Amino acid sequence: MARDAGIVFIRYNKEKQPVVSHKNGLMVTVESPDVNDIIEIEADNVILSTGIDAPSGNRQLSDMLKLQLNADGFFLEAHVKLRPVDFATEGIYLCGLAHSPKMIDENISQARAAASRAATVLSKTHMDIGAEVSEVDQDKCISCMTCVHVCPYNAPFVNVDNKSEITAAKCMGCGICVSECPACAIQLNHFESKQFNMMLDNLLEHHLTVDCN
Repeated sequence: MARDAGIVFIRYNKEKQPVVSHKNGLMVTVESPDVNDIIEIEADNVILSTGIDAPSGNRQLSDMLKLQLNADGFFLEAHVKLRPVDFATEGIYLCGLAHSPKMIDENISQARAAASRAATVLSKTHMDIGAEVSEVDQDKCISCMTCVHVCPYNAPFVNVDNKSEITAAKCMGCGICVSECPACAIQLNHFESKQFNMMLDNLLEHHLTVDCN
């Protein structure tokens, strides 16, 4: 949009920032990685744009809600094209300067998109969840709360019996809690050990048959 208006952007290295001088008028000198020679620009005015840094509290919020940040400290969407206002954590949506510095019209468009995504959830009378969710065997649970600490989606919680329990709507079926549970009290539905053992047995039997023939 800015380029269409005739604005020219010039990249420069942080180690060699542009230099403004009053020699022979107002002159801007800059070294760009895109050009071999030094660029000198005769200017009538030099106006600095206000920089925008990510808030220092983003890191704490990211750790609390298990959200991803980019290298600049801004929140990162689940997928730039397929899920531009969603996080990997379900039920949390992204818009505005929390995502990145942008113009007002872009902020408004993204805010409307985030509100629309939230409305698709709030308008439902019931929630459909996937079949691949973890469940805790209450008799085996030793209340170590390892699953509570390792889950990136905050799905496990402590129930009234001081045992671990998993909120199915939050569970994304990653299986981390299953692999980390020291008591083997958690099972990921449709990914049971006996199912994998049967697949491995059939696979090895097939290979043995092929080798024998």
